[in-house]
Amino acid sequence: MLKKLAYVVLGLVVLVVCVAAGGRWWLGRSASTGGDGRLAGLEQPVEVWRDSLGVPHVWAQTDADLFRAMGYVHAQDRLFQMEMFRRVADGRLAEILGAQLVETDKFLRTVGMGHSAEESVRRLTPEQRRLMQAYADGVNAWIGNHPGPLPPEFVTLRFAPEPWTVRNSMSIAKIMAWDLADWEVGLAVQQAIDRVGEELGRELMPFYPDSALTIVGADAQWRGKGGAAPAAAPKPAPRVSGPVPRVEAPPLALHLLEGVAAAHASNSWVIGGGRTRSGKPILANDMHLTLRAPAIWYLAALHGGGFNVTGMTLPGVPVVIAGHNDRVAWGYTNAMVDDVDFYVEQVDSADATRYRTLDGWARFTVRRETIRVKGGDSVVHQVRGTRHGPVLSDVDERGGNRVMSMRWTAYEPSTEITALLEMNRARSASEFVQALRGFNNPHQNVVFADVEGRIGYWMGGRVPVRRGGDGVLPVAGWTDEGEWVRFLDFDEHPHVLDPADGFVVTANNRQAGADYPHHITSHWAEPYRAMRIRQMVEAGRGLTAADVLRQQMDVTDAFAVRHLPRAVQAAERAGLADAARELRGWNGEARVDSRAAALFYTWFEELRTRVGHDEFRGRSMYFPRATLERILERGTSPWVDDVTTRETETLDELAATAMRTAVQRVGEQRWGDLHQTSIDHPLGIVNVLDRALNLNIGPFPNRGSFHTVNVSGYGSRQPPFRNAYGASQRHVVDMADVDGSGGFVIPTGQSGNPLSDHYRDQNAMWREGRLWLIPLDRAQAEARVVSRIRLTPR
Repeated sequence: MLKKLAYVVLGLVVLVVCVAAGGRWWLGRSASTGGDGRLAGLEQPVEVWRDSLGVPHVWAQTDADLFRAMGYVHAQDRLFQMEMFRRVADGRLAEILGAQLVETDKFLRTVGMGHSAEESVRRLTPEQRRLMQAYADGVNAWIGNHPGPLPPEFVTLRFAPEPWTVRNSMSIAKIMAWDLADWEVGLAVQQAIDRVGEELGRELMPFYPDSALTIVGADAQWRGKGGAAPAAAPKPAPRVSGPVPRVEAPPLALHLLEGVAAAHASNSWVIGGGRTRSGKPILANDMHLTLRAPAIWYLAALHGGGFNVTGMTLPGVPVVIAGHNDRVAWGYTNAMVDDVDFYVEQVDSADATRYRTLDGWARFTVRRETIRVKGGDSVVHQVRGTRHGPVLSDVDERGGNRVMSMRWTAYEPSTEITALLEMNRARSASEFVQALRGFNNPHQNVVFADVEGRIGYWMGGRVPVRRGGDGVLPVAGWTDEGEWVRFLDFDEHPHVLDPADGFVVTANNRQAGADYPHHITSHWAEPYRAMRIRQMVEAGRGLTAADVLRQQMDVTDAFAVRHLPRAVQAAERAGLADAARELRGWNGEARVDSRAAALFYTWFEELRTRVGHDEFRGRSMYFPRATLERILERGTSPWVDDVTTRETETLDELAATAMRTAVQRVGEQRWGDLHQTSIDHPLGIVNVLDRALNLNIGPFPNRGSFHTVNVSGYGSRQPPFRNAYGASQRHVVDMADVDGSGGFVIPTGQSGNPLSDHYRDQNAMWREGRLWLIPLDRAQAEARVVSRIRLTPR
């Protein structure tokens, strides 16, 4: 009997293994990019070559054929990612994930990224609309004729994608603009002021020293320079008295938006031929995004019609966003423009359909949104709007008869697709600048270079000009004091061509000095990355693309170097001689094998908690690192004393106590033990799926910190420090040899399918600091081909 039972159990195990293996084999077919095929709408045959990393070269005769084939190729590799993009933009997640996503969908539909994209579609010229429709047709051709099953995420969630539309492509720019938008800081400061009072709350306001490094120097240009008065602090807008309504985005909505958008950091620099070995410019760019699998970028080379360009594309958008053609290269960093304002609106207590304006009562607009729910009944959501924009808050006892509305530059019709088309085709720096004029969403610092040796910088995107206020804190919506009166003209933006320094560095730092007459923002990144890049460029002579790549991988933390004496003093005061000695000998490099780095960052975060936490009395703490740094510079602040004790603490005492805690927490561990990177898939939070499909990449030890050029930020205030964002791509090119110098890399791989060989095959290169060439020359590209397909007209 036992023998029979054993045979039965063994048979069941074999059956389960066979079913699992068969299922994995069947799902594995979804990773196939197929073979030759027919594509309706093509005018001429198109070739798609792939190299050993799966990077495609698309060869076409016309622009429309090129775009149609790019849609086909993007869908082959990134269909589920594209599906998530459009569902985030449109607030349609509950349809596939269930009732727990209803609140997230309500928030996303209120923000209205997909809704605002409709007007951008209407602004396309007939020719641009034709090209974008060709791209959508290519996506839909793959959806309708793909070999094998859909990618495993579709199978797991049991739904199939709808046809792709031009509006879906246009809405992706709105997603990028949202995460780049400066919307959270002001609300966080306002909430902190409500909790800790005006005096303490004001120290949390964004701040950038006038003496700190700027992107452009004395030779910077803008229209009206020399005739306008130096920049002055913006005229204050009237403060809102009484309760201010809350705007709190659902955490899952923020998580999903982070997964498809950029974080507030990036590096880009361009070096003129006077400092390079080749005598031509070298351009470098690494945009810092939330690290997700698959990576947000998709590498591709587009050849055909007026295009011969290579670089980073966004799945869902047919053109290269950043990269180079055979004559011009370009890259970006976030310009940090204060492009979102919040207005406290007063609701008519006698008629809740009206809100107050300077001219009397006005009616809310109302847009009815029906949210379909998987496994449940549909939910009707009403989005109210004011003259400023949508209402992001609900009336509650904290707000009384007030609500909060939001104005955002991305609600304006935008022409970024028009600009990108022309940027891709530009043949000189002058043509590139002309194309950049239409790049009004999202705001970016743009560096560029051409083969003739010209280099330059121009800030792109819309910058609002306010009647009063700086746009940080919410203002009274029933006055006109905080209204936007216009946007800066393109020529009023800071810019420079062929600067006297012979190079331009941007790292989200301030654009221009105190003589610049217009308010851009108050919330630039601290200047430490820019300082370190500038230091390395100035020290270099005869630089090569390999040298510049090493600069991208640099982990010397200028912030840590500046504040290291305070950490050493804290260790000495705490009687920790070994820690003091180790910190004193540290060179500021945030390497994985550095115990001193582990001590310094753990100490800094512990000190930040000790200085900031007690005033919030157990509620969520908003106390940014920049505020603590300002206190370290001054040596004192009303924040320093611990209000929960009778004694009056000093900064030195708190620093010493924080160091004792840091030494205990670190022990003998190194920075790589405490600081690890995990690149997660949206469905990787489901452990069973992660194990079955190997969705998440990592965790693995990682070097760097918030302020290193090879950035590696983290969110927690005590170890382990989980790194969640970093270089989403790296690009280096020497304009003397665009096909033989530098290259590209992304942190995951080309495919979004976890069962593909190209799902994670660039990760080791990304970690080690290696780049991959994607040549534009046909013969050089053909030498790297490992597979090819031919698409012919149907």
